[in-house]
Amino acid sequence: MLGKKKRRKKALDERIGEEIRAEFAGLIAELERDLREYRDRSRLKAETRSALEKAEAELGRLHFDRIALKKRFWEAYYGEDKAALSEIERERRSLERAVKKAEKSLKKARADFEKADFDDDAKAAALSEKADAAGEKADLRISELEETLERVLAETWRDVKEASAALHDECEKSRYYSASEEDATRERSA
Repeated sequence: MLGKKKRRKKALDERIGEEIRAEFAGLIAELERDLREYRDRSRLKAETRSALEKAEAELGRLHFDRIALKKRFWEAYYGEDKAALSEIERERRSLERAVKKAEKSLKKARADFEKADFDDDAKAAALSEKADAAGEKADLRISELEETLERVLAETWRDVKEASAALHDECEKSRYYSASEEDATRERSA
């Protein structure tokens, strides 16, 4: 009997816990989704910024290489070094292809960064405000649930005490009447 009550009590505790968790499941899921999205956007922004910086650095390096190649060209030109001029011309074509490729990569990196870019401070402030509002909403709802649970428990406790007292009083009356009837029966018999 005691084990059965304990199992019922535990089941009631579990049911109450499940109901309370269900009450807040949507709110928690929404906050967790916002957190994941913010982290993903921040990570994507950092990745695209890094790709943009690499593309800018590569294009800058290629422009320095072009300047160095032009310097070598003029040295070979004035030195009338035909073999060096031929080699420089091959390097120039290769460098021009690399510059075009780097410019294309830079253009793509800029476009990707513009898509991924967002105002971190404004977004963080908005999400922080949303988190505060959700916390206040949860605090209010939890206070309401606590008050309701306290009221229901107090009413139940009062009802149990009243029923217990009524049963106790009835049993006392019954014993009193039984004792009175026995006394009356004895007196009649005597």
